[in-house]
Amino acid sequence: MSEFDKLLVQAQRASEAGDSLRALTACDELLRRDPSCVDAMFIGGTAMLLSGHEGMGALILNSARAYTKDPAKLGPIWDNIGCALQEYQPEEAYKAFKKALEYGEGRGTYDNLCNVASQIGKHEEALEYSAKATQVNPAHNRSFALMHLGRWAEGWAEFSKCAGTSVRPRTDRDYGLPRWDGKKPGKVIIHGEQGVGDEIMFMSMCPADFDGVIECNPRNETLFARSFPKAKVYGTLLHGALEWPLVEKADWHLEMGGLGEFFGRNPFRRSGFLQADSARIAAHRAWADSAAKIRGRDILRVGIAWTGGTWATGRGKRSVPFDLIAKKLFDQHSDVTFVNLEYEDRKEELAAYPQVLNPHWATKKGADLDDLAALVSSLDLVITATQSVVDLCGALGVPVWVMVDEHPQWRYALKAGDDRMWFYESARLFRQKAADGGRWERVMNNVTTALHQMKLAKAA
Repeated sequence: MSEFDKLLVQAQRASEAGDSLRALTACDELLRRDPSCVDAMFIGGTAMLLSGHEGMGALILNSARAYTKDPAKLGPIWDNIGCALQEYQPEEAYKAFKKALEYGEGRGTYDNLCNVASQIGKHEEALEYSAKATQVNPAHNRSFALMHLGRWAEGWAEFSKCAGTSVRPRTDRDYGLPRWDGKKPGKVIIHGEQGVGDEIMFMSMCPADFDGVIECNPRNETLFARSFPKAKVYGTLLHGALEWPLVEKADWHLEMGGLGEFFGRNPFRRSGFLQADSARIAAHRAWADSAAKIRGRDILRVGIAWTGGTWATGRGKRSVPFDLIAKKLFDQHSDVTFVNLEYEDRKEELAAYPQVLNPHWATKKGADLDDLAALVSSLDLVITATQSVVDLCGALGVPVWVMVDEHPQWRYALKAGDDRMWFYESARLFRQKAADGGRWERVMNNVTTALHQMKLAKAA
């Protein structure tokens, strides 16, 4: 075996072992010696993909695609291009996976097609792909396609198959206890998973008189303790070693997403199942009152957030441009006191808009959600992109208008209604349409018109 071939084997083994840096170092040396080495491009692009650098991975893999006509290589290359694109450009990922199938089924091609097809609204087609997935477990992606279609009983059953795996973070926590089957008597620990908004959404399915144990993100602890008074609540989900399970002596455990299997078999809407602190609500109202005295006019108080999720969860397509928010809301509604609910520091953007209050102590990342719950409860309305503020407002029964991208997460599924969503009665949705091409102008025109109507109704 030549030195070049040995280096290629070293790169492949490093990639398979998850050692991306070592794989990239080897691939860099290979491409210095032979800039047209397709195998080095494939391994290097894959290593970039696996290390979380999907953009660079797609670029390198596309170079590999352009350098070969070998069907045995083109199939895996197209597969990995699809994987690199599926989070940010699902339409292009869909095309890439379909192209990969022209060269034969890859290990996860059909499961990945299920994922991206559902992301772009092809939910029935997604289910067809999941039925063809033979080399990986398609339950996770299949569950979301079913949820989108309102087939919750089937969806939750598929979702439960993924408990304890990496696709459902923190569900491997079991306290040395068996998983509850929804029937057997005894003390149950319901434990959190995913983000704080997901915890709130999942807990909408928890019976109000639940008298077991709830373990959650520390940001939700105080809010859950007040809202589920018969339960014992611990905000220790991010901790490692725990002492309280020895004291509680529970019989069963259940991840929060598992509640759907027993209490959410059909789509529903609720409101007011979480309770904010009345003293904090009064304090926030007094704070806004003092600001209103300075401004001299205050028809409505409206919370506003325009950033949707993180970059890893589709922020690019979920977020509304600030310039459009300013033009359609701040400029046209100078008689409204807006309250910034963004968790990132927005002082620079908001400097030109004194009618926008900025209580960053309550909204900043990591802050106790009990304070934010009181803040939004003190407002007349909240307008937001798709993010955890939607779940918080919906759970509290606070009126919330949600600006929704064309192909949203399943909780905003079109099946729930054009202006409605599942889980929360107080939510009103303003959806992008295909004709918008990802732009928000029409949505924002509808939002500002609705706000004008709300002001007129209040003044009548």
